[in-house]
Amino acid sequence: MRREEMWQLINASIEPVDAETSSTAVVTEEDVKGSTSGVVFIHTIGLMPEAVNELIETGRCTRTDISYADVIIASQPIIEERVPVIYIAGTTDDWSFYQLENAREVIPANLPVDLLLDRLMRYKRVQRLVDVVIVTDNPHLRRLLERELTNRFESVVLYERTETFLEQHAATRPYLLVFSSALPRADGLELLLRAKSESIVPFHAIMISMYNRERDHVLAIERGVDGIMTLPLKVEEFRAWVKKLEGVRE
Repeated sequence: MRREEMWQLINASIEPVDAETSSTAVVTEEDVKGSTSGVVFIHTIGLMPEAVNELIETGRCTRTDISYADVIIASQPIIEERVPVIYIAGTTDDWSFYQLENAREVIPANLPVDLLLDRLMRYKRVQRLVDVVIVTDNPHLRRLLERELTNRFESVVLYERTETFLEQHAATRPYLLVFSSALPRADGLELLLRAKSESIVPFHAIMISMYNRERDHVLAIERGVDGIMTLPLKVEEFRAWVKKLEGVRE
């Protein structure tokens, strides 16, 4: 599914907040840690362009204390090393922000809303997972995974092929992806690579290695997999991985 279509689905699922309070409302640490949504928690410093204010007013971004923010958006130099900082450049002089050691990015103040949100989503931290996606064409493994995961998550979605998952799955909040390394036409490593580059919401991933090849494991780790298991699947070990990722906070 194309990014434009995904954004339309996400925007349709977000309930706008009160425009009069959205610019001043700040969520608490408890709200942030209990979040299962794809909303980006931001801390703003200095004057913000209309695009940032629009993201806040429509509920796609929410202000919070600097300690709990996914990312800081600043229009003036600040001292901060723990949380990623994006600087807003309103004039050509502002490009001196590039010289600051804590500048993850410097973006123009006139960046369109959807492009700005796309940038901010790169810094979204997963707080809690309630959705799981399974991609495997192995019927025995599919039944086992479905049985193990159905009662642990609010929703479980199954696909048999990489291309079907990439074309049809439209996530509106962070999720856990469990997939086989061997899949028809495009294998699990291709799935992971494309999901990491195309997904507009963050996710965690567990790969079920069908052939236990070291090279596959190395590539999966390089592409950002969180856990790797081999067949036959050790159920207790799998449950431990899932438990770790269910309530993960990066």
